[in-house]
Amino acid sequence: MPLLPLAKIQVFLALAETLNFRRAAERLGLAQPSLSRSIAQLEDQLGFKLLERSTRRVSLTDAGEALYREGETAMSGLTRACENAKRVANGAAGKMTVGYTTFAANGSMSDIIIEFRNRYPDVTVNLRLMASPEQWEGFANRSLDFGFILSNACNPPLETIAISSERMIIVAPLQHPWSGRKSISLREVAQTRVVAGTAQRWKGFRPLLDSLFARQSLTLHVSEEADDLPVLLQLVRSGFGCTILDASFIATLPSGVQTFEIEDADMSVDVSLAWRADDLSPAARRFLEVARELEQFRLNPGHSRLP
Repeated sequence: MPLLPLAKIQVFLALAETLNFRRAAERLGLAQPSLSRSIAQLEDQLGFKLLERSTRRVSLTDAGEALYREGETAMSGLTRACENAKRVANGAAGKMTVGYTTFAANGSMSDIIIEFRNRYPDVTVNLRLMASPEQWEGFANRSLDFGFILSNACNPPLETIAISSERMIIVAPLQHPWSGRKSISLREVAQTRVVAGTAQRWKGFRPLLDSLFARQSLTLHVSEEADDLPVLLQLVRSGFGCTILDASFIATLPSGVQTFEIEDADMSVDVSLAWRADDLSPAARRFLEVARELEQFRLNPGHSRLP
């Protein structure tokens, strides 16, 4: 069967609903002779009659009734498909994959994700906890739209927006010689046991720590390592040593540990939103608009946010 022009199907459905050539023509904004020609051409293409015509009435044939019944359903589905395609094209619908590191989870990332989902509920955002090397690979193979990643781990061709900056803190077990103090020096930390994330998994944070101590001609001595944060904190609770995190973790730390300020730290833990500028979908462009707006609001609290 040859492909049928959509317009002729729409003409038939309007006529099948009204069974009146004049009313159907008025509804469609067509001249009545033009409507009659469209119906005749459609019947010729199909090879069977759709309508029975007389001077008094118009009725559907059995074939016409079948086309009307199923055609209405198909047209409704096609209309929805076109509307959804339009929403995808303008970024109001679709899907994205967003990676984030452990150090991004407690910061401004959640504000951006929540605001975006409130504004664009028909965009599916798949969140994935990914170390820096995994995010680099995701950007390289284009399986990742955005990444919340430590700023020092962002390299071209990635573009970035800095979204948070946190001071470093020390996390130690409750039973520790430092208990009762408010702050500790880096030299003291260099002289005690430290547990840290593995150099491979924590590829963005470990260079920060090394640089922090190297600035004072100190060396960080790591006695135990762990791939993920829960295991790392369990090592701290069990007395294997202290660790260094950023202050965003304070509210989520488990019982059995205590925190201290670092007296002479001259570095912060900065997190950025990263993306490839040459690979943004319409939905991703909307996401970037929200992130930029919230960052502007964070830097200028008096700045009015868009509705």
